[in-house]
Amino acid sequence: MAAWRASRLADRRATTRTCFWPRLAVSVIVLAIMASLSLQGALASPTPTAPKPTPTVPSHFTLLLPINTKNNDIKAIENAAVKLVENAAGRRLIKIDRQANINRSAPILGTVGNVSVEWFDLSWLKQAGDIPSWLRPKNLLKVLKRAKITIYNHPAKWGRFETSTRVLKLERDRELLEEIGAEEGGPVLEIATTSMKWEKHSEVIPLEWLRLIIQTIAEKKNMDPDAAEHLSEKFIQKSSLYLATQRTPCLDKCHEATSAFRRVLAIAYYGENSSEHQKEAKLLVPQVMQRADAKLRRRETAESLRQHMRRLGCEAPASPASALGAPAGHRHTQVLAMAAAAPSAPCTASDTGGLARALSAEDYGGVDFSTLELRYLADRPDSGEIQYSFSARPARPGFRQTPESVLQTATDATADLRTWLVLNPSTFWVNLHPRQPDRIIDQALGQTNAGRAMLEADLQMKRTEGELLNPNTKLGKKYWKRVLGSGSAEKCFSTRMWIVPGRVQVYEEADSLFVLDAPLAVKLKAEDIGGSYSCGSPDPAETARIEKLQRTMVLPEIVKRINTAPEYAPLRRAFTARVVAQWIRERHREGRRTSFDQLIDSGDLGSAKLADDWSPRQVFDAYVRSLKEGEFSVKQTIRQGNTTVIHRFVFGGVDFSSVRMTPVGAAEMEQRHPHLPRVVQASMERPQAGADGLTWLGETGHLPAPGMWTRITDGIADITKGRVGVLALVLAALGAIVFGFRGGSARKRHRAS
Repeated sequence: MAAWRASRLADRRATTRTCFWPRLAVSVIVLAIMASLSLQGALASPTPTAPKPTPTVPSHFTLLLPINTKNNDIKAIENAAVKLVENAAGRRLIKIDRQANINRSAPILGTVGNVSVEWFDLSWLKQAGDIPSWLRPKNLLKVLKRAKITIYNHPAKWGRFETSTRVLKLERDRELLEEIGAEEGGPVLEIATTSMKWEKHSEVIPLEWLRLIIQTIAEKKNMDPDAAEHLSEKFIQKSSLYLATQRTPCLDKCHEATSAFRRVLAIAYYGENSSEHQKEAKLLVPQVMQRADAKLRRRETAESLRQHMRRLGCEAPASPASALGAPAGHRHTQVLAMAAAAPSAPCTASDTGGLARALSAEDYGGVDFSTLELRYLADRPDSGEIQYSFSARPARPGFRQTPESVLQTATDATADLRTWLVLNPSTFWVNLHPRQPDRIIDQALGQTNAGRAMLEADLQMKRTEGELLNPNTKLGKKYWKRVLGSGSAEKCFSTRMWIVPGRVQVYEEADSLFVLDAPLAVKLKAEDIGGSYSCGSPDPAETARIEKLQRTMVLPEIVKRINTAPEYAPLRRAFTARVVAQWIRERHREGRRTSFDQLIDSGDLGSAKLADDWSPRQVFDAYVRSLKEGEFSVKQTIRQGNTTVIHRFVFGGVDFSSVRMTPVGAAEMEQRHPHLPRVVQASMERPQAGADGLTWLGETGHLPAPGMWTRITDGIADITKGRVGVLALVLAALGAIVFGFRGGSARKRHRAS
């Protein structure tokens, strides 16, 4: 047994010696693998680092949204919107973005691109002794006014963006000048930019443009390039006053370039490009802009109403007792002044009609108010009731309109009616003839919106013809080929072209008028303009040939534009009011009683008189400038390689002195417009869509009897406390323009001779 144990022990020792080295090798490999895995894990784990410091902005920055604000922080977004509207520079930022949205048909503000507005104080240039004379404010502003289009002509260099410039005026921009800290006396230059691409930030573009302009002028003045660069840099450093932008500071692109601005207003922190801050700002800014725009629109509506009330003289009537038939000093005298003069003013919320409902809707009822036209009037003087209805086209998708434009259009429509009633029809013409500056327009008509619409449409018609005859268009190419014939060194022709009423169709039913169709026509005649614009002694046969070409090829297109294009909408609106006024005049002449008897031929424009600084001479000067600068001339290279210069002189005007209405019978009315009377009556309650795609907006008004003054003043006092009160004031303003002349119940009556 002992021998056997000794033998087993010897075998075990031998086996152990045999397995030791393989086991050792396996152990080493396992340990190596484990060590490797541990090392990889250690490498994969980040080493603890100090947290990044919170970004900061310079002390002269006003950041409406705190850094690290998230796009779901509604409270912060609302606060930023409120602050933006309260800031005069912020309101300019909203308006610039609003215009960019209109230009690009974008539905949401803050999404077109980054918008910024920059202000430059040029007052220091007046006293700087080392500044060349061409850099003095007056001279520089002239250069900038001519050169601002330069930006548009360098898309490759500047990228895709829009820009606008203006000089601030104390009477208009007082609050803004105070906000940006401008020196007294200025001038202050404003440059607004919307960047559509990200090659350059909007904040940088005006700065580079100003440097470019100054250096270019300096080079033309033979200034040393280094000196020119130094001068441009000095201008930027000393002039940069205030920057308002949506997203800044942009650390890796525009921050250094804009460091010269003394104060900066921004909505959201931008940081570095492609950073989390930049991505968050892209989501935050549209939310702030949308809310701010809505708040600003409400503010603008209220301000527009106040301005129109001032125009109507409703703040302090000169003679309250005589104007209102109520005791002077009555506590509601100011509001009553509007209501007394305005049968259209509703006295309770239930009186609100289609026009008021559209005006009060968030999207203005989906109506394009720029197409508004007075197409229906019912005059019932015995009962004191007046009904009227406007037609308008639905707004196209994405169409934006401002409270000012909407209210102004509605006001213009009623102001035009008053103009045609109080002035003599023999004065309803305008004349753009370069040799007749004293015969542009009747003096009284020249103070009205109707006169402005006529003059501006006349100038626009000449430009429309120029667009149609552009040799690069299909029509222009065909036209000039026929005009040139075999070709000659020079051609000259002069044309008189003027706008007149077309074939007006109306339907009259008892005391109501429907304007079914009120087209405008254009007359054309080859006629020498004379003076320095004369073609000398042109060949009669050649003149007749060109006149025929114009009449057959060009005139139909011009007539089409005048009756459909947006730029002629004010003229069309004025003309439909002219048709309605003619109907009132004819009833008056026949001895019928109307609600407008004391207005007719009174000469009292009242609140229809323009309140701004527009003058007819502005249009005349623009026309003459176009003639002198060759806007209507054409250079055409014919096949042989020769260049033919065509001098084209166009003059004429607009003549509404006579309107002939073609009545439509009941049977034809029933056949062509069977539903129109029902649609118009329904529009007195709410906006109505007609079979022709137009929207009708009506109102019913009642001329109060003297005994009703107390109840009316109390009613108005109640409704002016809320939103309905705003509508009442809108409608009162419209009515006051037309009916504000009314004084008592006496009537002037004419009998047909």
